[in-house]
Amino acid sequence: MHVLTKVSRVVPFGMRFRDESTGHFIGDGLVVRAFPPSRPSLSRHAFVTPSKVWVLQDLPGLRDFEMNGEGALPKASPKRFTVELLDTLGRFLPLSFHADLPSHGLFSPVPLSPPSAEPSVPLFSAPTRQASRTLAVLRAELWDTTHDAPASWARLELSVGDGAPARGVADDKGRIALFFQYPAPEDFAPATAGSGSSFSQGPPLLSQTWTVRLSAFYAHRSPVREFPELDDTLGQPPARLWPDLSGAQDHIERTLRFDQELVVRTQNDSLSRLRLTPTGSLP
Repeated sequence: MHVLTKVSRVVPFGMRFRDESTGHFIGDGLVVRAFPPSRPSLSRHAFVTPSKVWVLQDLPGLRDFEMNGEGALPKASPKRFTVELLDTLGRFLPLSFHADLPSHGLFSPVPLSPPSAEPSVPLFSAPTRQASRTLAVLRAELWDTTHDAPASWARLELSVGDGAPARGVADDKGRIALFFQYPAPEDFAPATAGSGSSFSQGPPLLSQTWTVRLSAFYAHRSPVREFPELDDTLGQPPARLWPDLSGAQDHIERTLRFDQELVVRTQNDSLSRLRLTPTGSLP
């Protein structure tokens, strides 16, 4: 008679990656690895489950925890790892963050918004991402006027009225593609007399326009990192944008038209860039 031994393992790290533009969880095309800081030769790659949870196992120093569970490690002895992400399909920007493991439940490196949201890691669109007719898109090439260089990894926020802002991040060359949901159509105008209809009428969808407000957040980094840290990206101080060559402002406004890319640049800039000026630095 053969006796089968069942071996169970505890996963020290699980996380979901969320498309910042659509809110969808991503379960394909990502390369995710973790390693002790400054020791990438010890990296381990994550695999994805059918529920789009990315899982890491066999992490250095955590084998006892994986094999024996909660009682294997004192609660006061977490181990720090660097996590890096690369999208092989060109949809999302690379990123990195630190994680103290083992982690209980799904991991989130940043505060949840709203607090009741499911833990996840936000992914920001790359300028190479293919456009979708269901999403609006803003494109720009951001330029740091103080250092005369691309505004690498700068963040833009776009808002319409009192709605929550949409967020986008530039790549290492300052190029940004901010994909976001179209705002609700503008209020329709009242029906005209003799129109034969009691319903209100307004411009057709293809003629809809919205005024959008742009804000920038940026801190110069040297050298430019291949995998920017998520905390740094989200913690950048406000920067000032140049609507034209006369000077910088805290915010600028532009007109979004349905089914048209919104390309934003500083008026009369010879290279069609959107200039910004940093006002602070990272802590």
